[in-house]
Amino acid sequence: MRTLEEELKEVLKIINSTQEVETRLQELKALGYQIEFNWVKNGGIGTVYYMKRQGVYRIQIAASERCGKYDKAFCIIIPTTSISLQLTETIKIRNMSASKNPDKDCSGQGNKNNMIKNKIKVTWKN
Repeated sequence: MRTLEEELKEVLKIINSTQEVETRLQELKALGYQIEFNWVKNGGIGTVYYMKRQGVYRIQIAASERCGKYDKAFCIIIPTTSISLQLTETIKIRNMSASKNPDKDCSGQGNKNNMIKNKIKVTWKN
């Protein structure tokens, strides 16, 4: 198993050596990486996102494009089960919000069972 830092170094090496996105995608696919066109939030090339619910890390490998109100970009998908975690890693990882309303981040507004959305009380059962 490799660490997330080793994976990121390998990906950044390819990103820095190639300027065209299509060439970059082909090289990364040839190395066996899974690539998807995903929603991204406030990131740039090389940003690492941790998707807790899906159990994956996403590494953004291309500039984001506007799709409606939100941005999408090509990302490498790395399952958390294939990564060896070390406490000494110093990679900045962005946690994506899991709020029900993508226009508004409600993570700091108290208990999720009492969240108000569009003037209607929404209750989730655990």
